[in-house]
Amino acid sequence: MIEENNYNIYSNFFITTDEVTLILLLISLGIFLWLALKSKNVKNFQFQISIFIVIWLLGDLVDVLHNNLIFTFSALRDIGLRIHLISMIFFTTMLLLRFYHSKKYGRRIIDDLEEEKQ
Repeated sequence: MIEENNYNIYSNFFITTDEVTLILLLISLGIFLWLALKSKNVKNFQFQISIFIVIWLLGDLVDVLHNNLIFTFSALRDIGLRIHLISMIFFTTMLLLRFYHSKKYGRRIIDDLEEEKQ
């Protein structure tokens, strides 16, 4: 009987942490989508890093929804990990392209504030 009560307390705690995680993921997804749309320039570092974070958050969101059995992806058990892999490939490609263009044209990898104002 004591074990059942402890199990209920812990299960309720984990349900609430999953719900909080889901809410925080949705809020952060909205913030970074807004930042990506606000920058409006694909070549801007803010846009690129925001897109990377959005893809990464989508991987977390899919993983949380799958773990809570809200959505089940029977064909792809580890779809959240695959989305994370896509975000890491995007991030690596983004940094390599920025490095390549900075060396080729003598620019900095990260944009200056003066460049954004122009």
